[in-house]
Amino acid sequence: MTPEEHEGMSFLEHLEELRRAILRCAAAILVGMLACVFFVKEILQFLFQPLRDLGVDPETFLQAPQVMGGFRVAVSVVFWSGLLLASPFMVFFIAQFIFPGLHKHEKKLVRRSSGVAVLLFFLGAALGYYFTIGLALDALIFRIHNWMGTSAEWIFLTDYIAFVIKLTLGFGLAFELPLVLLILGYADLVDVKTLCHYRRHTAIGLLGLAMMLTPPEPASQILMAGSLYILFEICILLLRRHEKKRP
Repeated sequence: MTPEEHEGMSFLEHLEELRRAILRCAAAILVGMLACVFFVKEILQFLFQPLRDLGVDPETFLQAPQVMGGFRVAVSVVFWSGLLLASPFMVFFIAQFIFPGLHKHEKKLVRRSSGVAVLLFFLGAALGYYFTIGLALDALIFRIHNWMGTSAEWIFLTDYIAFVIKLTLGFGLAFELPLVLLILGYADLVDVKTLCHYRRHTAIGLLGLAMMLTPPEPASQILMAGSLYILFEICILLLRRHEKKRP
């Protein structure tokens, strides 16, 4: 379908295409969830690893005293794990919906950025899981109690799982922002001069974003904001190279 044919579609036909894309994304999530049902135990052990790295036994430190506690944990683990597995396919289905309305050079840009989007998401999630969770847990559970002269003998299993998943996903989603900026630059909607002018504003904005997406603990906030700012500077370098090549 050419862009002209796409523009000739009626509003209801556009809605039908959108409905199909949403159904395909939902089907991908469902398949991912079904695949994760058989590996809940292994996924939980993976999520417990940051506690083990701190010298804490998760079997005794994490408790689920509520009747529905175990069920809530299982649903959360299956859903978010399935979403992670389905994310590359969701990017593909969304690109399929967008593609017909794009011109050739725009399709090329979206095609290149789709793979980068998946890569950046998993890169951010890995940074959040392997480097940030341990720092945040150590500060929020142990150091603050040592400072107050108290102790934490156990915590809710549901709270721990939600904390780990949200922090990991927060990093993954935050790492998509540089790609959005890069796409805008390659589409000539922003330029290097403007980005350089707003460097300080960007640094403050990224720090504010990190405060919203991470727990109230400075190490994780600085790690997220610092990583995003480095990616911001990389975007400037790539866009400067793009502007030099542009006629």
